[in-house]
Amino acid sequence: MSAVPTRSPLAASRCALAALSVIISAAAAQAWDAPGHRAITFLALDGLQQLAPEAPAFIFDPDQRHAIAWQASEADRWRGTRSAYLTHENAMEHFIDIEDLDEFGLTLRTINPLRARFIRDMSVARYAHREGDSPRTDGAPERPPYNERLDPTGQKEFPGFLPHAIVEHHAKLTSSLKTWRILTRLNEPARAPQLLMAQSNIRVTMGMLSHFVGDAAQPLHTTKHFNGFVGPNPQQFTTANTFHAKIDGGILTHHALNYHTVKPTQTFTTIVDPLDPWQDLMTYIERSHEKVIPLYVMEKDGSLMAEPGKIFITERLNDAASMLAALYASAWANSAITDKDVSDFVRYDGFDIKSLPNPTEQDKPNP
Repeated sequence: MSAVPTRSPLAASRCALAALSVIISAAAAQAWDAPGHRAITFLALDGLQQLAPEAPAFIFDPDQRHAIAWQASEADRWRGTRSAYLTHENAMEHFIDIEDLDEFGLTLRTINPLRARFIRDMSVARYAHREGDSPRTDGAPERPPYNERLDPTGQKEFPGFLPHAIVEHHAKLTSSLKTWRILTRLNEPARAPQLLMAQSNIRVTMGMLSHFVGDAAQPLHTTKHFNGFVGPNPQQFTTANTFHAKIDGGILTHHALNYHTVKPTQTFTTIVDPLDPWQDLMTYIERSHEKVIPLYVMEKDGSLMAEPGKIFITERLNDAASMLAALYASAWANSAITDKDVSDFVRYDGFDIKSLPNPTEQDKPNP
C-alpha cells in the first residue's frame, strides 16, 4: 500500500492564511510613508558625506542616492505581498512594543541583542509564567496562553524585533562595504561584475537599514499604543485606529515636511560604537519611546496640527537622520581591511576567469 501523503498545517490552510495575511498586512502599521523614509535617507546621506567624506563616491551620485532612498521603503512594500510566510518574517521587524516586555520579565535594556536568544528568553518566560500556573513573583503580569489560531501569520506572538533588525542590517552593511574595499584594492578588470554586485549590495542594505532606523524614530513603533490608546485611559487619549496613519504621512503633508524643509534644522551629532552599536541604539529607541505620551497629549489638545506639532515631528525626522548617518559612518569605519582580509577573500573566492561561461578567446581553457 502506498503511503498517504501528508500536508503541513500551514499548507492545509494556505488559502485562509493568504487571505488573512492580506487583511492583516493592509491594516498593519507602517512608520512614515515613503516620502518620510526618503527624506530621512537623503538627509542621512548628507550626514555621511560630512562624517565620512572618504566613503565610496558612488554612494553620493544623485542617481545612487535616489536608489538608496527608494529602497528605504522596500520593507513596507513587502506588506502588500499575499504571503503568510513573508508577513511572519517581516511584520515584527518594524516595531518593539516596550510595554509588552514586562510580561516576559524583560526591559528594553535587558533584552538579548542576539535575536534567537531573545526569542529563547521570551519562550522560557512564557512557559514558566503561563496564566494559572507558577504565579510570578517579580510583579509582572502573567502571560495569557498564546493562541496560534487567532494569529495564523504569527505577527503578534512577540513584542517585536525592531532593534535586532537594525543591528543586523548594520552588520550586513559593514560586510558589504568590506567586500567593496577588497575588490577595489584588487582592481582586477575581470572582477568588474563582482564590484558591480558589491555596489548593489551596499545600496540595498543602506536602504533597508534606513527603513528600520526611520521606524524607530516614530514613537508609535515603540509602544503597544501604536494605533490608538489601549487599556486604561484616564487621560482619554484618542483610541482611533487612524492615528498611526495620521502620523506616518498625514502630519508630514499637513506641515509640508520633506527633505528641503527639514534640512535647515538638521545636525549630525549622534555617535555610535562602530563595533557594537547596541547600547547606543537602545538610547535612541528610549528617546523615541519617551515621546509616546507627549504625542498623544498633542493630539488631544490640538497642538499636533499647529507649530508645536511641526517642531515635534521635525525633531523626530532629525533624530532618525542623525542616527542613520552615524550608523552609515560607523559601518564604513568598521569595514577597514587588512592584507590578510584580502588574501583570505582571494583564497575563499577561488575566482578563475577561465571558469566563466563566456571567457574571451585568450582566456578560454585549452581543449
